Amino acid sequence: MQNKFTIGQMARLHDIPVKTLRYYDEIGLFEPYEVDPQTGYRYYTLEQFKKLDIIVYLKLMGVPLKEIKRKMEHSSLDEFIETLAEYQQVTKEKIRHLQRVNAQLTTRTKELEQTRHINQIGAPFIKHLSSREVVQVKAEVGTLDGTESVLRDLKKKISHITPIMIGKVGFMLSVENTKKQQFTDYDGIFLLVESDISFKHELVTLIPEGDYASIYMREKRDTTGVYYDALLNFIKAEGYKAEGPFLIRRIVDSFISHHEEERLTEIQIRITS
Repeated sequence: MQNKFTIGQMARLHDIPVKTLRYYDEIGLFEPYEVDPQTGYRYYTLEQFKKLDIIVYLKLMGVPLKEIKRKMEHSSLDEFIETLAEYQQVTKEKIRHLQRVNAQLTTRTKELEQTRHINQIGAPFIKHLSSREVVQVKAEVGTLDGTESVLRDLKKKISHITPIMIGKVGFMLSVENTKKQQFTDYDGIFLLVESDISFKHELVTLIPEGDYASIYMREKRDTTGVYYDALLNFIKAEGYKAEGPFLIRRIVDSFISHHEEERLTEIQIRITS
């Protein structure tokens, strides 16, 4: 048949699965020019190529099939321009989202790469930090189940705004609890908010700008008392005052690496003169 194409030929020519063409026929979006009444074979014509090209184009732009069908049935120049403009805006939003994701991945990758070059393990030091926006939940957390319960509840409230990622979650621990050797009786959980995300929520607060006494550790939790003591002794020796609580963040944990020597936790506490 001259200028007539089987469904298989159409699929190959347009790089579209046969099942997709069948589905387009079923929903009335792109029907064959002719169907053989005896065999049920579908045949298409050369004149239909343009219509299929437009369908593929609009679908690639993100326009839903239902909307494409409506445009194909009742369309004008103004409506077609309006459709393209609408989905151009949708595309811009997707690009902005992907740019944010890329920035977050870049920041996290850079931080993890830097952990390879940290040598001052167990040696307290002071660093000045800008204010940090966090989602904070004040709750007594002393077990893994308790931690996961708080995180799951937090995820329901804010995951549509900022994802809960490994390395962004930290714990707050009072100086009083460290003095009582209660190193896992945390007073709350905080989640670092990416710098490029701005949103308002009752749980959002700021960790203030200032000087922080910090220390890195790679050991297991049962040895953390040594590090808290080292920080407090360092602060006293340097003539500062500790403005608790301690902020503990596991930058590299067992989910990221099974090698204990690669794991890294940072403990910070704000200090004043």
